[in-house]
Amino acid sequence: MRRRFGGAVGVHTGGTVCRAAAGLAPEGIWRSALPAGGVEATCEAMVAAVVRVEPAPKLVVVATPGHVDPASGDVAGAANLGPEWTGTVPLRRLLESRLGCEVTVRNDATVALEAERRRGGLIAANDGALISLSTGVGVARLVGGRETPTELGHSVLQFDGPPCLGRPHRGCFESFLGGWALPLRYKERHPDFTGTAAREIPDDPAFWTECGARLGELVVTLCLLGQRLEVVSLMGQVTLARAHFLLPAVRARVQQEAALLGVVPRRIVVTPLGDDVGVLGALLVARDLLYPFQAA
Repeated sequence: MRRRFGGAVGVHTGGTVCRAAAGLAPEGIWRSALPAGGVEATCEAMVAAVVRVEPAPKLVVVATPGHVDPASGDVAGAANLGPEWTGTVPLRRLLESRLGCEVTVRNDATVALEAERRRGGLIAANDGALISLSTGVGVARLVGGRETPTELGHSVLQFDGPPCLGRPHRGCFESFLGGWALPLRYKERHPDFTGTAAREIPDDPAFWTECGARLGELVVTLCLLGQRLEVVSLMGQVTLARAHFLLPAVRARVQQEAALLGVVPRRIVVTPLGDDVGVLGALLVARDLLYPFQAA
């Protein structure tokens, strides 16, 4: 677990934190808070994180929220990173001009899936899914051992529900369960609440159990796609902090609908990789691209 991969670097940028890794050991992962500002400030934070772990990078894989065009490296609709990210950002070009090396951009949920299937909750599974509750809601599917991109976190479950951040629709899963949305939903029930982050919401069993039921409905939506599901792995800062409330409610909601479903997950688990799953997945992808015959 202490191995480095000679110039391969993984970067994961979420709503509040930027992580970079050039090795798989926990002490080899650099974490920094994202500074206030727009695209330029975020890019500078990513560059600083890369150089911190690898002064001479050869290939950098960046995991980011939003729609990613893998050919161009452009990112669209990554509203969780700030208002300037709601449009299309040429992220690969911006980073390559600063780093002087090749950069590949991937969606953060699909990159996390890579870490999960190799070292996390999806080991030995050919068919499964992950759901990440962090600043936003990310979903990725593993179908026959291959990753399948999806934007199910933005699928609508209540057409007259609350507005989504940076998207034109209302009532999607993220507008109920995203880290940016949870304080708003809690304040609707408790008007005296003044917090602005999910971590500031108290351990309110009724609220978090209701969130778990919503998360269970997202698992049910995955089941309705008809894909065989061996494992559904849950991750993200919100999940890790409130798993003791969320996980039982998720399982109960899925069981409630089990009679109507053709497919039910054999296991629903919380990732053993913690908050570093995204950056570890990005590093593994970077290693594969740079050293395709070296196992990790």
